[in-house]
Amino acid sequence: MQWWKRLIFSVISLLWGYVSLDYLYYAFSRLVNAKGKAEYYTPENDGLFQLLGFGMFLLWFFITAVYFFIIKKSSAQIDLIEEDYKTGKQKFKKKWTDIVLQAAFIITGMILRWGYVVYIYLPGA
Repeated sequence: MQWWKRLIFSVISLLWGYVSLDYLYYAFSRLVNAKGKAEYYTPENDGLFQLLGFGMFLLWFFITAVYFFIIKKSSAQIDLIEEDYKTGKQKFKKKWTDIVLQAAFIITGMILRWGYVVYIYLPGA
């Protein structure tokens, strides 16, 4: 992958990780019905919010899978062929460097958001 593509994907991954933490927190709060009043649970109203939270999780995983698919198609399509020295059989090794790098940037974005919330936002509240 060319350096400018990798830079663009890295910035997108950092932003996606930064925004994803709040999105996943909101989806989780919908999924577990975190309104604070368990005695007022009604399946007609609250069950729909739980389905919405589950759908939000599925949407996040779908968007992330599509993003990784785009990264895979943008990276070099050359696989490595290695030969096992004991058996003499050839093995194909796929290059996962770009996907692992962008996953690390997504996790880094999440950690940056968490650090912002814990060390800057919450102490001031």
